[in-house]
Order: sequence, then C-alpha cells, then structure tokens
Amino acid sequence: MRRRGMHVASRRAMNNLPIGRKRPQRSLALLAGSIAIPLLLGCGPEANSGDDDASSGAGGTSTGGKSTGGTAGTSTGGKSGSGGSGGGGFECTSKSEPGELVEIEAGEFTMGCNDAVDDDCDDDERPMHTVSLAAFEIELTEVTQDAYAACVTDGACDPPSCAWDCDETELPATCVDIDRAKAYCTWAGRRLPTEAEWEKAARGEDGAKYPWGNDEPDCTLVNMEGCGDAAMPVGSVPGGASPYGVLDMAGNVVEMVADWYDASYYAESPSSDPPGPATGSRYVGRGGGFLSEPVWQRASKRDLYDLEDAGASLGFRCAR
Repeated sequence: MRRRGMHVASRRAMNNLPIGRKRPQRSLALLAGSIAIPLLLGCGPEANSGDDDASSGAGGTSTGGKSTGGTAGTSTGGKSGSGGSGGGGFECTSKSEPGELVEIEAGEFTMGCNDAVDDDCDDDERPMHTVSLAAFEIELTEVTQDAYAACVTDGACDPPSCAWDCDETELPATCVDIDRAKAYCTWAGRRLPTEAEWEKAARGEDGAKYPWGNDEPDCTLVNMEGCGDAAMPVGSVPGGASPYGVLDMAGNVVEMVADWYDASYYAESPSSDPPGPATGSRYVGRGGGFLSEPVWQRASKRDLYDLEDAGASLGFRCAR
C-alpha cells in the first residue's frame, strides 16, 4: 500500500504511515497544543498562518491561518471572542437559530471506497458495501460561529478553546471538541450524524468519489490545500455541492461524526442503519479541510480523532 501525504492532525498520517490497523501515534500538532503560544495557535484574525497543519483541515490545536469571511448574522460585532473552558472573556453573543436542514430520503446507497472510480482506496474504507438508511435530515452547512455563539449565549454550550473574531459570523465553528459539538446539537434539538448518514449525504447513492461526482477537485469545487489556506464562510463553494445540495461536504473544515473509529468496522457492520461500533477511544472525522490534500477530500475517506481534539480546522454539522 502506498504512503500518503501528510494530513497533520491525523495521528496515522502525521507520522507518514500507510493507513491500516497499526495503532497511530499522537500528532505533533496536538503535542504542540500542550505548550501552545496563543498568538501562534489561535483561530481568530490574530492567528498566524503556520506549517503545523501543513496539509490538513483536521483537528488538534494547529492553526488554520488567518480567518476570512463575511459579516452576515446576528452576533455582536466589533470585538474578539476569547475562548476558554470557563466561559470568561468570550464576548461573541448571538440570537441566531440553528442552520437549515436538508432532507435525505430513505433508501440504499453505496458506502466505502469504489475502486472502479478511485485509485486511492485504503483498507479502512473496504469493503465497499450497500447500506440502507431511514430518512433523516442533515444541516445544509457546517455549524457557524454565529449559531454556536447563540448556544453559548443561552448558557447551553461552553465557549470555544480559541479566540474568534465576532464579526466573522459565517465562518465554521471551530476549536470545539466533540463533547461541545454534541452539546450544541442537543441544544438545537439535533445530534451528530452517524458516519453512514454523513457519507450518504456527501456522495449520494451511487458511490461517487467526491460530493460533486468523479472529476478531480479544484478550487471551484472545494476549499482545500492551495485554495487560500484559511476557512471560508460556509457555503462559499457551491460548485462542490453533493447530489442532495448539501454544501462543504469536502473541504473547509473536517467534520466530526458520531461513530467511534474502527478500521475493520465495514467488514461486520449491519446493512441497515449502522450505528457505528459500540465502544472505542477515538471517533471518526470526515470531509477533509482547508489545508488537506485532494486525497482527503474523497467522500469515502476516513480519519480518526481523540476526544479532546479541538482545532482551527475541525468543525461539525448536526443531523436529526
């Protein structure tokens, strides 16, 4: 199996390992987070662009560069929201409603890597198999800073772990770990999608390589490595929409899903509404990010994260 390019906050690719069942090592990006200097590892407009997230949109505490984006929304602007676990100093406030939902009809779809159209299949993406899902809804975009700030304002969510520019309301909510993501989705009357739900919403029924089909990615389709090196406001690249019209299912930020990570789960998963492994220590991340190479933008690509991971290029969306 060939070696992959680095996807920094992923433990396995951080060490340039071939993807398989070897237990991955802890990411250097995460180790750096334990001694982080805020000006280097923040996620607001003060954050510097850096090489610690060299090809990833993944989690950890690595910076994703200077954030850019629109100013639409209801957050209080003109100031910076300082992150932290205790709530002190976070100044972004909002009355925003949770994001728009897209209905995904019940039925079967092809899950896993389709080697008829994809030469980059990894062991944990095999075997390709048919999965039947009940109808569900998934958010049109990644959760925004504005929407997450409303949950913090309401007292139901802890603030992010890094500073946000409160004017950048439409940037994806980042620097939140999976517990904070789940808390937000609960507040919104929703939940994190399962891995199977996420993949169906991303690629449709027929096993396409990418959300938009089988054409190789470029900056008109996805915010990835070489397309600006920063998160964009959600929905900025509508050309990369999935067959259901769901946006940013590749690129911008890696997205947390509900499932525990198990490299061999596909060999034993149920064919109807797979819930993911019953136990685990790391969860699945999907979709690549703004510094991820094209190989990470594939709809079947899987990555894994520790429960405490929270970085400038790791976000989420909710389902119900």
